[in-house]
Amino acid sequence: MARYYDAETAHFTDDLPAYLELAERFGGPVLDIGCGTGRVAIYLARHGHRVVGIDISEAMLGRARERTEREGVPPSLLTWLQADVTSLMLEERFGLAVFAYHGFMHLTSQSRQVAALECICAHLDAGGGLAIALPNPVEMFRAEDVPSLILERTFIDPQTGQPVMQFSLATVDRASQIVNLTWVYDLIGPDGMVRRDLVPLVMRYTMASEMTLLLERAGLHLVELCGDYDFSPYEETSPHLFVIAERPKQLRDHVPDQASGS
Repeated sequence: MARYYDAETAHFTDDLPAYLELAERFGGPVLDIGCGTGRVAIYLARHGHRVVGIDISEAMLGRARERTEREGVPPSLLTWLQADVTSLMLEERFGLAVFAYHGFMHLTSQSRQVAALECICAHLDAGGGLAIALPNPVEMFRAEDVPSLILERTFIDPQTGQPVMQFSLATVDRASQIVNLTWVYDLIGPDGMVRRDLVPLVMRYTMASEMTLLLERAGLHLVELCGDYDFSPYEETSPHLFVIAERPKQLRDHVPDQASGS
């Protein structure tokens, strides 16, 4: 998937101004979770923010490092680390954490979701913010139960200059909110021969009310449930579920010590 990632996401920039606005609202540095090849992190670094990007895939991080050098982004503004967000242990604290481009969906159980959110909370400054971008979960109830390939997009493979047709094949278990997704990349050679790459993924939808409870469980406070990257309110027909949360300045009120009377 790392091979095609930059080419297939090259035109997806709708969310970038929102992350910049949040970085200016909450301050830095910024923790980019599931950073991939650096789409969000490099954008924020270009605007002067220091970013730490983490991803579980070394292949993605390798391309992020190459892209940083190729695009001339000052290395002092970007750090790339291979890490699992559910067990993250960094010394640094952040003004903003970003979980972009549906990355939260790769956490396929509530226990892993809570573990991730608790780790994120522990790495935020008091009053620090968190942004989570998800598809509108209502769409899983509208999905057709006919297993068939759907053409998502076509693009040019940067390594060969040859066209790629990207398809998806998905089945949804609405009871568990789990989607089994296979990305199908058909690389079309000059002789008309097709090379097919398959990338199977298991992902989980999270409902808006469920997200509120997950955040509370992890010690985070919900700020906004938005329906798009323009911060419009979340509704049933919204294209996205864009969650803004923060770590409270005080995690709990001080409880007087009855023994000492303090």
